[in-house]
Amino acid sequence: MGFFPAGKGAMSRVRRWWIAGSVVALSAVAMAGAARAAALPVSGTWIIRDLVLRIFDCQSLVCGRIVWLRDPARRPAQCGMTIVWGLKASGPDRWSGGSILDPDKRTVYRLSAEFEPDGTLHARIFRGVPVLGRTEVLRRVDLREFSGQC
Repeated sequence: MGFFPAGKGAMSRVRRWWIAGSVVALSAVAMAGAARAAALPVSGTWIIRDLVLRIFDCQSLVCGRIVWLRDPARRPAQCGMTIVWGLKASGPDRWSGGSILDPDKRTVYRLSAEFEPDGTLHARIFRGVPVLGRTEVLRRVDLREFSGQC
């Protein structure tokens, strides 16, 4: 007696199940690989001046949302605002072509960013040409250290 049950129909059913199982397994491996590839080195929470941003992947671009503000009076109007959007990878640790909203002035600026070897994120904020802008240094923080989160 062999490994497969007797009869052509039984062998065909086993083969179909094996093929279906293989397709499911390969799909799971491919999705896990895609999830790892989509993970950004800058995903997480970062402090810039008096606010904390959650940086995340949004449709293969980099976005950032306010998750904490030092000034409680600004929280109702600004908490949860997405103020960074459209950053596209231009290298392994570089992004360009994005925008950033100054939530106080309601002014939109252009944005590029670079993840530095020391673990900081350098954001170049400008209008027109980058050389006329300014660089803000963001450092990674643990949001649990902040009270009054959004």
